[in-house]
Amino acid sequence: MTKYKGHIILISLCLLVSLFVLLVSSTYNSPPTPGTICGTYISDEGIYQKIFSVDQPSADQSNAFYYADQQNDYYILGQIQPQGEDSYLLSCQDSNNADIIPDQEFTYDGKGFSITIQDQPFSFQKVDNEPCIIGDIERYS
Repeated sequence: MTKYKGHIILISLCLLVSLFVLLVSSTYNSPPTPGTICGTYISDEGIYQKIFSVDQPSADQSNAFYYADQQNDYYILGQIQPQGEDSYLLSCQDSNNADIIPDQEFTYDGKGFSITIQDQPFSFQKVDNEPCIIGDIERYS
């Protein structure tokens, strides 16, 4: 009988540990994975470099983006909303910036994306999984 009781205790303990691991893994908010759009993207080099950063989704499930073009003194804040699998809608927070970055839909391939800026297409490649904001966040509008 004691051998049987020992097996029941061992099985019960294993089940409790498994349940605990499942609970922790389902509630842990992990950082963005390489397959998500969150992160920092770069287009061009040197003084022509443009930086596009995407933050974690907010409560409304849209992502904030920060666009920095230091050569032209552009610091733009906006939203990216998922439209479907790998498809996103980009829009600026300030409608006055629509001349620079118009509202547009783009496709993310897991490594980068292309968007139109001042009527020219630019390809952005992911360089980090964390967003990088250039300068004071108050400059972005």
